[in-house]
Amino acid sequence: MKDADSRALWDLKYEQGLPSLTKPDPFFLSAYEQFVHPSFSNGGLALDLAGGTGRHALWLANRKWNVTVVDVSRVAIKQLRHAANDSMVELNLCEVGAAQYDFGAKRFDLIVLFYYLDRSLFPKIISALNVGGFVICKLAVSWGSEIEAGGDQPLSRGELVSLFSELEAIDHRERPVRDRGVVEFVGQKSP
Repeated sequence: MKDADSRALWDLKYEQGLPSLTKPDPFFLSAYEQFVHPSFSNGGLALDLAGGTGRHALWLANRKWNVTVVDVSRVAIKQLRHAANDSMVELNLCEVGAAQYDFGAKRFDLIVLFYYLDRSLFPKIISALNVGGFVICKLAVSWGSEIEAGGDQPLSRGELVSLFSELEAIDHRERPVRDRGVVEFVGQKSP
């Protein structure tokens, strides 16, 4: 899907409201407390990729993290800017498609990726992660005969671990959820 089409689709969704995306995901909270916090108790540099209205970014910013949020939706970025001002936290907001974002190398201590799949980005994500840094990721995974509209296929079972093969898989679970599957993953970049 082209960025303009993706932007229009997500702008509409955010204008209509996505109440399920206002609170941090329970897996994110658990993974953060169990794995990230012991290593980065005073925060660090984080990237929330396709971060939407910032449910994870705001939570991190309130815990001393310097957070960059990348999202293609103008509406999401505008809503997030207001939420950050209301919460009196600073965020680095990038209104751009993830494929156009300049990840750089060895910049982030934490990268958060929830429900956005572009297989071509995984090498950039790994490269952008500092040694000792973490990825917390949750994505759709094919669990049966479901077919995604628009030709975007979810991950195959076990595929995420291979996409993050350069990271140490600290926590990895795949399970059915309603009419599809989900993969939850925490990886760390080893020296």
